[in-house]
Amino acid sequence: MTTKIKLLLSAILLLLAIAGCKDDENQDQAPVLPPYESMVIDFGELANETKSASIVNSEVTHVNWTYSAVSVGLWNVIIGTTFAVPVAAFKNAINHTPQRIDDSSWQWTYTVDGFTSQYTARLVGILQSGQVKWEMYVTKTGINAFDEFMWFEGTSQLDGMSGQWILYHSPTFPEEVVQIDWEKSGEEIGQVKYTYVRELNDNREPANFKNSYLIYGLQDETFDAFVTIHAFNEQSASFADSQIEWSRSDYSGRVMAEHFFSDSEWHCWDSSGADTICE
Repeated sequence: MTTKIKLLLSAILLLLAIAGCKDDENQDQAPVLPPYESMVIDFGELANETKSASIVNSEVTHVNWTYSAVSVGLWNVIIGTTFAVPVAAFKNAINHTPQRIDDSSWQWTYTVDGFTSQYTARLVGILQSGQVKWEMYVTKTGINAFDEFMWFEGTSQLDGMSGQWILYHSPTFPEEVVQIDWEKSGEEIGQVKYTYVRELNDNREPANFKNSYLIYGLQDETFDAFVTIHAFNEQSASFADSQIEWSRSDYSGRVMAEHFFSDSEWHCWDSSGADTICE
């Protein structure tokens, strides 16, 4: 074997050893938790219930803002009410230190604060090829207690820039309800899509809302946030679409919803939520 070949083989072996050390170093670190906003969108003043109540008796009309607030608020109710416990559990995970359970898995275990009942959460992060697999287990003690139940699961890329969640209804109905696909843009969430995937409602009838979705995103415009909604409308018994855009700085905005306004024009509101003519 020539000297050049020996040197080349030595260099290759050295590079492989360095790469192996880096992999070991990465495995020694717990996976980074996805941001809370990947699961719960912050609509800010667009879905402010206090603001909504304060304008009910106003002499100025607030139809455009109110329709928009109610439309996005429906999804907030689905996530914030049906999944109040697992969402709170996920939010609290960042306040706790994970424990390594094997070569590729980490676990956060803690009680969930803010509820009269006693809940214990166990969040597991499993390092896989190029991504992290997440599983959130919740146990309840006391009245209506239930054994450990996987309330949501998901995946995220190792760089923490994108991922997906699957939320399950409850221990009574352990079935998929909402799929959340998310991705970051820089340091903040750039786009989130909620898709309602539940097949049957609690009465075991076909769920009309199935395949409804909401897409939230950011854009480089005066109205720098937008929401696209495709959802089942109970009154028309069909799916309807809405496009909502607003400014995250003053919460002025506009909405287009042909099924509600009976036209395909933009309908605007100002920073106080009052209806105004679109420029």
